[in-house]
Amino acid sequence: MDDRNTPNPLDDLSQRLARAKQVTERVERKARLSPDMPNSGLGIAFRVGVELVAGVVVGVAVGYGLDRWLGTSPWLLIVFFLLGSAGGMLNVWRAMSGKGLAAGYAKPGNGTDRRPDDETKREG
Repeated sequence: MDDRNTPNPLDDLSQRLARAKQVTERVERKARLSPDMPNSGLGIAFRVGVELVAGVVVGVAVGYGLDRWLGTSPWLLIVFFLLGSAGGMLNVWRAMSGKGLAAGYAKPGNGTDRRPDDETKREG
């Protein structure tokens, strides 16, 4: 066996890692510039519009249906229009603030999941 003719495995690994890093950077750059990403400006604007319209449409549909069924026209339509509008605005706020759709949800590790004075109460 002649060790002088075999390539150094560390050099080969370094070259493969460099190529992989270049490919990864290229893919990440392309993903950041893509307009169809959910966190792009266009994606966020579309989501805000859909959240608002969906809340109003569902509220109006429920109010109209209940009004026709119970004969209370137009009172339930007005009430559910306001509730649907408020729900749509709440969903937009949750989407923009990163709160998610579940009540009480907070991103893990950002420190908002408990108050600072909770630590002193547990220790004492």
